[in-house]
Amino acid sequence: MTAVPVPMRLAIVLVVGLTVQLTVFVDVRVAGVAPELLALVAVSAGFVAGPQRGPVVGFLSGLLWDVYLPTPLGVAAVVFASVAYGVAMFSEGLFRDSRAQMAAILGLASTVCVIGYALLGSIVGGSGLLSFGLLGIAVVVGLVNALLSPIAALMVAWALDGEAQFR
Repeated sequence: MTAVPVPMRLAIVLVVGLTVQLTVFVDVRVAGVAPELLALVAVSAGFVAGPQRGPVVGFLSGLLWDVYLPTPLGVAAVVFASVAYGVAMFSEGLFRDSRAQMAAILGLASTVCVIGYALLGSIVGGSGLLSFGLLGIAVVVGLVNALLSPIAALMVAWALDGEAQFR
């Protein structure tokens, strides 16, 4: 039996993330806020795969999510790729010794994705993205994504034929 190629595994992870986002998290929310699963896939890729492959996955993840968002195509893709690159560069030299460390990094990065999306989306003409509640929404997304980060990191590591580097 042949192994599933990396592009197919990555497609599976992205489609599963999108499907769960659009079905489960339409109704299941924490404090009225849904997690951003595709942002979590993007930043997990930066953490797991490094600065060369992580931003590519971030871009693909954002581009897939952009199809469902009201801003111009490419806003989430640019933000997710940029934040994935930042995560990769920040975590590249770290001794990855715990899930708590990974969860904190990916939770904070998810928060940055939400704020970055709102800022860039507003710059390119999106309306209603910047509000007084944005920081609260971003923090809730970050906390929920931090809780989901061990699962996401394992899925992304499987998709990219790597291994999650935490205990």
